[in-house]
Amino acid sequence: MGSTTAALVALREGLAESEEPILRALRFRIQLPFNKGLYSKLPLIGLSRFDITLYYKELGRAMSGSYKHGERPLSTLWLPNTKLSSLDVTSDIRRGYVQVLQQLCRAEDDPKTYYNACRGDLDALWFLSKRIHEAGISVGERKLSDADEDAMVRYKTEAREKAVDRLAGLLKDEEQEKTVIQRIRWKAAQIKLDPDIAERFFRDLVFPTTLKLEAMVIISAYKSS
Repeated sequence: MGSTTAALVALREGLAESEEPILRALRFRIQLPFNKGLYSKLPLIGLSRFDITLYYKELGRAMSGSYKHGERPLSTLWLPNTKLSSLDVTSDIRRGYVQVLQQLCRAEDDPKTYYNACRGDLDALWFLSKRIHEAGISVGERKLSDADEDAMVRYKTEAREKAVDRLAGLLKDEEQEKTVIQRIRWKAAQIKLDPDIAERFFRDLVFPTTLKLEAMVIISAYKSS
């Protein structure tokens, strides 16, 4: 169900600026092995090396107040000075990122590259989280605001049943996705990243996760009405 209102077009143009940092982080990360051991839970601790590194990085951010005003932490552990939101797809982003990464990287495990791999992961995930949460919430709210009567009826029906997947199907805009794919393929080529990899990354992770959040926005709006 595409929408071409001026406000939505302007919003999408602004969000396009977040694509290049994601692509650059992805280019850096896929030059390294997948490093399964980085994500495997350690005995007794129950956390992976990645979990531990992420937590200490985000603890510093939390202490400085970064998570008080809308920015979402990636760590699942408790953090101080953090305001949590019900409109959050962080777990989907983390899980989807690792799944896609496993398909894009060499199937090797090289502990000597753990530090750089983790640094690349953190950059990619922070950029992804910012882009997906900003896009999902702002675009979802705009689509709801711009919806005609017929669309409103369909949104309301699916929202009452909390049918996230069906709502995501209604919100999906294939023409807009084609536009984004053309743009990110061009951007990928400019930074010497395989455009096919960039396209796969957005199709498998960015688009579906953003649509899920848009659907959650619609459900939340009708729940509070």
